[in-house]
Amino acid sequence: MKPNLGRALSVVGAIVIAVSLALVWYHIDRLPSQGDTSSTGWDSFPRLRIILLAGALLTVASAFPSQRRPMLIARSLLGLLLAALVLRRIVDPPDLSAPVIAQPGVFAGLLGAIAVALGGLVDTGRRAAEAYPGLGLRPSRSLPPGGGARVRPRPDDIDAPGDGTAVRVPNHAIRGR
Repeated sequence: MKPNLGRALSVVGAIVIAVSLALVWYHIDRLPSQGDTSSTGWDSFPRLRIILLAGALLTVASAFPSQRRPMLIARSLLGLLLAALVLRRIVDPPDLSAPVIAQPGVFAGLLGAIAVALGGLVDTGRRAAEAYPGLGLRPSRSLPPGGGARVRPRPDDIDAPGDGTAVRVPNHAIRGR
């Protein structure tokens, strides 16, 4: 993985969140003579728009300092919080006298928030892979089978010349087969 992949994913997600506020979030099923038939994220939620913009700005700001564990965790949690706030607006749209139908803008906001969280998780995973290089590798075939006690050879099982030289012993002789 590239070292800046998580940062880039989070910043792109933050930009998508900010842009989604200008997109149509809801279609209001009423006659045009009764008022607007669509509503943007900016128009719909005075407090949520501030929270989403602040979250997007914090995400962009978190991409510049060194990426230590607390920063990565905070960015992931911020993305999850923003996603939960937008998801709430998908599940529970605003109450109006006319039916309200979710539009692509609200889903773009959700995808942006998920990208913010994934960016933090990608960087966290990269740091774990760097700290534990063999984390995702399978054990080699030369290891004894797991699940039991390790079998040690008895001295009389090994033919040693007695002069201190090393002798290669096949695995089946060590395992007692």
